[in-house]
Amino acid sequence: MYLVYSLLFTCGVLLAAPYYLWRLRGSIRSTSGWRERFGFLPQAFQQAEPGAIWIHAVSVGETLAVVGLVRELQRRYPGRKIFLSHVTPAGRDAGRRRIPEVAGQFFLPLDWNWSASRALERIRPALLVIVETELWPNLLRAARRRGARIVLVNARLSARSFRRYQWVRGFMRRVLGSLEVVCAQSELDGERFRALGAPRERTVVTGNLKFDFAPPRLGEFPAMLRRALGIAGRQPVVVAASTMPGEEALLPRMWAEIQRRHPEALLILAPRHPARFGEVGALASSQGIALVLRTSLQGDERQVATQLASAKILLLDSIGELAGIFELADVVFMGGSLVPTGGHNLLEPAFWAKPIIFGPHMENFRDIARLFLESGAALQVANSEALGKAILELLGDAARAKKLGEAARAVLERERGATDRVLGQLEVWLSAPVSTLTPG
Repeated sequence: MYLVYSLLFTCGVLLAAPYYLWRLRGSIRSTSGWRERFGFLPQAFQQAEPGAIWIHAVSVGETLAVVGLVRELQRRYPGRKIFLSHVTPAGRDAGRRRIPEVAGQFFLPLDWNWSASRALERIRPALLVIVETELWPNLLRAARRRGARIVLVNARLSARSFRRYQWVRGFMRRVLGSLEVVCAQSELDGERFRALGAPRERTVVTGNLKFDFAPPRLGEFPAMLRRALGIAGRQPVVVAASTMPGEEALLPRMWAEIQRRHPEALLILAPRHPARFGEVGALASSQGIALVLRTSLQGDERQVATQLASAKILLLDSIGELAGIFELADVVFMGGSLVPTGGHNLLEPAFWAKPIIFGPHMENFRDIARLFLESGAALQVANSEALGKAILELLGDAARAKKLGEAARAVLERERGATDRVLGQLEVWLSAPVSTLTPG
């Protein structure tokens, strides 16, 4: 079955290669990333003895989820080197910014036995920690054969993925059999993993690591912007965060209606992907919307206030500042939810006790969205018209907005603790001597 999987995986890589080469045209920064994807890790990563910890976090969300876990592992096991792998450049950049002190970062090798084995031989991990649902069969099998313990943390399985995996349940049973423990986000996730063949006694519910995120580190810009907004008399402030293609085109008409009621209101628009900053700015300009770019703001707060005086929208075309910008918001709309892209994380605006609104598509954060809705800590709307109406209602009812925000912060505080529960599972393997396992 592994041979069949490898053949299908190879066909998939060959078919997808032209598309990804076209997407990356002109932006391939060096050959090192490609070498890593074939298992050629830097010579500096070479470990003389087994004992390292390899944590795989595919992209930004998974990387941010394990920041606290990585730091606690470093504190408890200072003698063990920690390596962090990713699939996306954005995930790697997030890891470099948030946990730069790890022993090394690299792109996950493509899932062939020979490429995975080469990477494993270089860093010789005693423990391989997989975040969420990155179940690469050849990697898991190769790690098992080399004596590494494998743990799946913050494990989640969407209804769509569960249905897809059921078609190969027999194979998935073998893949999941490589895992020492599955640390599921919720009981529903745990039951789905058990149904696919994960041993019941080794599948535990530890909660969502994302609730344990570290408070955002505020730069100078949010504080300066707050002063500038006060000088310019620009309030209220609405933040549209992590918007996705198709959403920005829905916002101008909605915002025009809000500004008829609140002429000094300012929309801070933060597209999810930096590559789209120019596209979103051009879209606003084509519709005659007075827009100012964050990167064009120059000078002190008085000079910035002058630049903001006539703008309807501030486009946050920068990286790493959104977490602090949430503090300035009177209402937050979390993007990726009006269009079917799965939504985005609600926890950063919840940290600032802000009233949060999201659309109908929160599939990637279904459990968090459900918790917030059941706790009266967020509002869900069906479309952009309902979004505009909900924003106006909250701007007109300060008591209700405050209550929503306080409930959001309460959910965040109540659900913390997954990091400690996961560490309790990892300690079993990190305190045990490294052993050589037989092939799975």
